[in-house]
Amino acid sequence: MNILLITIFALLNVGNSHLYTESKAVINFTSSYYVTVKLSSLVTASATNTFNASEIGQIYFKDLRKYRMNANQAPEELKKFDGQTIQIVGFMVPFDSIERIERFILLQAPFMGCYHLPPPQPNESVLVNSAKIPADYIYEPIRITGTLKIEETYVERYLVALYSIEATKIEIVSQDDAELEGLPANFHMFGEF
Repeated sequence: MNILLITIFALLNVGNSHLYTESKAVINFTSSYYVTVKLSSLVTASATNTFNASEIGQIYFKDLRKYRMNANQAPEELKKFDGQTIQIVGFMVPFDSIERIERFILLQAPFMGCYHLPPPQPNESVLVNSAKIPADYIYEPIRITGTLKIEETYVERYLVALYSIEATKIEIVSQDDAELEGLPANFHMFGEF
């Protein structure tokens, strides 16, 4: 069976915001040339359509790493963002689904997950709760807007993140918006060999 994946991008104009949306057509070709097509659409969703940019703090993964794993509490410069609406750009890593994802990990760069390298540390991972705006998996960088909570988050008894965001907006952004410089030496990106 041969599979062809076609991705279609469209630019939507929602209020004063330009949001991208994506549709994927998965076409399965069998030996009898029977064709099936599955369409799914990704998300560029917003629980609210308007944000006052001056009220939203931009945070970066280099800032998140300042909360050292052996520290008793977050540094003061990070605490000011706790409970506040922030934006951060990163890459989606879903847990167990690629459609209508209600929570996922956001990382600074696409993660390949090789067994010979350690996973990203909890101070460089953000658990994104997107139940209000379920999203389909996207490999492109995304900007998350939402309320930041600084707290230890466990999944199946494993500490996965020191930060969580209750997402109110998810949007696809360009590679130029991604924070790809300054990655830790052990961070293994897809395509880097």
